[in-house]
Amino acid sequence: MKITTASVHVVLFHFFCFVSFVPSASIPVQCKIPTNLKILYENIADMPQIGSDQLAVTDEDKACPKSLFFTDIRKRSTCPWYLKLVHDSLVYPPLRMEAVCRCLDCLDSDSNHLCVTVYTKTTVLKRTGECVDGEYVYKPSVIEIATACVCARKIDVQQRDNANH
Repeated sequence: MKITTASVHVVLFHFFCFVSFVPSASIPVQCKIPTNLKILYENIADMPQIGSDQLAVTDEDKACPKSLFFTDIRKRSTCPWYLKLVHDSLVYPPLRMEAVCRCLDCLDSDSNHLCVTVYTKTTVLKRTGECVDGEYVYKPSVIEIATACVCARKIDVQQRDNANH
């Protein structure tokens, strides 16, 4: 097999064309969480960050209590609740506490009432699908956080339907 100068040039041409195109191919960029998220969050937050002031929750803490002789409002309410730690890595702050009702029916009430969760809207920074200069992009987003449980009258579906007509 005889190798000519022309065939070497052709091989080298194809090699350099390949090498020159490889760097322009899409190489996945490793995105990092921006270091200034706390500052960005403090600038847009409409509520103070919800922290954890509660010890670990036991099964007893989750059950509907038999008595209301407590000082903590979460335990002595007619609809007691406990706080659950929620982790969401797609938002900042990634940790928050949310209320979980301990009872279905209100304590010390008739059968026309039930426990319902109260939600509070708060602004967080939510990660978008974008990556700019090696960092994730976050945008302000309003989410609802369960903050308490209250005793409310049951909704009579028939009365509600009649009121809407």
